[in-house]
Amino acid sequence: MDQDSLVANKAFRAILLGVEDVVGAQGLATILQQGGLAQFINNYPPNDTERNGQRLSDIGKVNRALFDIYGARGSRAIMQRVGRGQAKFGLEANAALANAAKLAAKFFSRRHKVKFALDTAAKAVNEQLNTHVTISEDAQYFYYEAWNCAYCKGWTHDASVCHAVAGFIHGIVAWALDGDDFQVQEISCRAKGDELCKFRVALEA
Repeated sequence: MDQDSLVANKAFRAILLGVEDVVGAQGLATILQQGGLAQFINNYPPNDTERNGQRLSDIGKVNRALFDIYGARGSRAIMQRVGRGQAKFGLEANAALANAAKLAAKFFSRRHKVKFALDTAAKAVNEQLNTHVTISEDAQYFYYEAWNCAYCKGWTHDASVCHAVAGFIHGIVAWALDGDDFQVQEISCRAKGDELCKFRVALEA
């Protein structure tokens, strides 16, 4: 799957607001100008599930512009914060469902809580971005597998670049476990020529 799909308005809006929260409105305007997305300056999509024209590759353009302006280290810090913010926003926007799910999972094992949270997050991402995320596991790790990742779509780099996804996963797993005694690492990235963007979740920090 390698389609440049249309994404839900609310998903792209959340990314723009997340970046703005870190770099400010003027900083975001500079990023959008750099990325060839000037039409979104002070003109964010509405907070709904309609699809008004923004695509997966537009998310990639935002990420690449961040790299161009702030460098690898700066953009990593920004996008990890954006990803964690997206997780928080998604949980708050669906508070009743999230609270019910957490109550239902109260007596789950640690691994079962994480699997439940990742499966639920992957379903929401697939619906809003019209992409393909799968969750797998082995005896030691969980894996979040993005087969058509938006954040590196349309560009290449010699290192992994999908830091917002790592931040998002961290936010979701931290919510499930009520703590951050775990690690998330991107172990393959399409920007580097890998088949997919794959994130490993280790439950021992």
